[in-house]
Amino acid sequence: MFSIWTILRIIYSLLFTIGNIYINQFINAIEEKKKCPLSKGWRITNGKLLSSLLMIVGLVNIFVPASKFLSTIPLIGSSYVLLFVLTVFTVFFIVDRLVENMNDDANYKCKPKGYDMIIKFFNNKSVMECIYYTIGVSVIFFYL
Repeated sequence: MFSIWTILRIIYSLLFTIGNIYINQFINAIEEKKKCPLSKGWRITNGKLLSSLLMIVGLVNIFVPASKFLSTIPLIGSSYVLLFVLTVFTVFFIVDRLVENMNDDANYKCKPKGYDMIIKFFNNKSVMECIYYTIGVSVIFFYL
């Protein structure tokens, strides 16, 4: 049957995928607010793209461990861990900056309803905390 590590990897990959779906929906909700100054720009475009990419990697990791899958792709295979870490950090940084900018008076209309959990989690986070979360998520992702 399955080993305990395989079951843990599948559960973590599901949670990772669901988390990236939630982040993607959060960014889409901001983009849909036309009167919001944050609804346009590089954060929205790159946040949607990178969270979708991480969602796909999480789904693939359910069936095939990411280290085995990603190492077979040419050009990416030798540096997949670095690319993954940079992508996770970029998504955390984008969400952190979006939440931080929502606290400004000019952007008070930008807070989407139903995303209080992500707003509370990323409220008043520093870049260093984003780095810590990135390291934690990446280590668990590749060593499970």
